[in-house]
Amino acid sequence: MSGTRATVAVTGLGVCGPGGVGVPALWEALTTGKAHHPPLTDFDAAGATLGAAGQVPGHTGGDGVWRALDLAETAVREALDDVDRAHVALVLGTTDPGVVPPRPGHFTGDLAGACAERTGLGGEALTIANASASGAAAIAVARDLVALGEAPAAVVGGADAVTDMAFLGLNSLRTLGPEGCRPFSTERRGIGVSEGAAVLRLEPYDEAAPDAATPLAVLAGCGLTNATGHLAAPGADGIELAVRLALADAGLAPEDIDFVNTHGPGTRRGDTAEIEALRAVFGPRLTSIPVNSVKGVLWHLQGGAGAVEAMACVLSLMHGAVTPTWGAEPVDPICADLDLVLEDGPRRLPGLRTALSVSCGLGGMNTALIFRRP
Repeated sequence: MSGTRATVAVTGLGVCGPGGVGVPALWEALTTGKAHHPPLTDFDAAGATLGAAGQVPGHTGGDGVWRALDLAETAVREALDDVDRAHVALVLGTTDPGVVPPRPGHFTGDLAGACAERTGLGGEALTIANASASGAAAIAVARDLVALGEAPAAVVGGADAVTDMAFLGLNSLRTLGPEGCRPFSTERRGIGVSEGAAVLRLEPYDEAAPDAATPLAVLAGCGLTNATGHLAAPGADGIELAVRLALADAGLAPEDIDFVNTHGPGTRRGDTAEIEALRAVFGPRLTSIPVNSVKGVLWHLQGGAGAVEAMACVLSLMHGAVTPTWGAEPVDPICADLDLVLEDGPRRLPGLRTALSVSCGLGGMNTALIFRRP
């Protein structure tokens, strides 16, 4: 980025997913390992490796292609609070360009545009489609808009529904696991998918101003790469570079990171590449950094995954605690020396200052986000 850049802070959160609706429900799910994964009834999944999906409990939004829009609206309204909406930008990531049918004057799949109309946001509306890294990539884009003064504030994140095309497509690729996501476990055999939406409200933050309100967290650095040697699996080099770019953007060194929230999908190639990348960045110190993945409880929120995992980092900083990686035991020997958080509840870390979140997507999309306490 060039030009004068403002510090950007997280000032609001909104979420709905298999943990429930609202930020307290998400934290409860992350700390207890309890989420909603009922059998699929919206389409015929007979013969699929997995017959369930993560769903929002009690949510009665629209069906089919409108589902992601309803979920996004739910999350955005929670994050807006009492903000003046006239010039607030909206940036939403999603994996499926068909989640919103074509409308007059709009591109097909204009999730952000449709959601901005529903919620009264008058700023720029951008839809980002970068596979499973969509939500995290959207956060990086929105950070730039706010940091350079292109938008006075932005609501940003990701949303996705569980559609027959996505679910059965993943099944045909043998990506689904019979138990859903088991990050870093010797028994992992693939992923489980979920519906949901998560957004962060971003605003400029003047740390020197004595009357500045204390934000929830500061979005200190972002790094994005498009690099892999396999279209269906991430590459360690691409992940490593994304993390190094985020560190440089934040003006931090590897030793400044206190906690790593991994992409951690529970696939053998994905987990292995990510751990290899983190070892390259952090060296021997990686064994003393708390590491987790939230996919063991939430499963994979697709285009919303990177956003809900960024939110998990913000919540960990706010609570001074890191939540467990549910379903990881027995742990794969490739990461047996790591400080995986495996307790039955959150691990208290009062000195927690910085958190790194890693997101990866098909086609080599890698995103790293760094948050710090204000």
